[in-house]
Amino acid sequence: MLKKLTNMFSPGKGKVDLVLDQNILIPGSKITGTFYLQGPKKKKKVSRLECDLMAFDPKNMNEKPVEIATTIYMSKEIDENFLREIPFSYTIPEHLKDKSNQCRYRFRTKLIFEDQVQYIDHDELRAES
Repeated sequence: MLKKLTNMFSPGKGKVDLVLDQNILIPGSKITGTFYLQGPKKKKKVSRLECDLMAFDPKNMNEKPVEIATTIYMSKEIDENFLREIPFSYTIPEHLKDKSNQCRYRFRTKLIFEDQVQYIDHDELRAES
C-alpha cells in the first residue's frame, strides 16, 4: 500500500487512487475508503471523478458495470500542487449474493479531464467465503 501511495504522488498526468478500508465483498455491507487526487504536471481542467462497481465473468471473459458507485462533478483547473482527499462510502447491493461465486468484482475509478484525458484506477474486491 505504501508503494501505491508513493507512485500516486509522482509527477506526470493527474492521478486518482481509491484506497479502501477493507476489500471484502459482503452483499448489503458498507465499504468505505478515500479517493486521493493529485493534479497533473501541467494545468488542466478536471471535469469529474467517476467510480463504478464492475463485474468480471471469468467464464465468458467479459466485464460489465453493475452500478454507479459515485460521480463527483468538478469544474476546476488543477495542477501538480493540487492534492485532495475525498471520502468514499458505498453499500454493496444485496442482489450480488447469488452471483458472488460466479463473478469477480472491482471498483473502476476514473479521473476525467475536460479534454477527455483519463486516469483509471482499479480496486479488486474479494468475495467472503
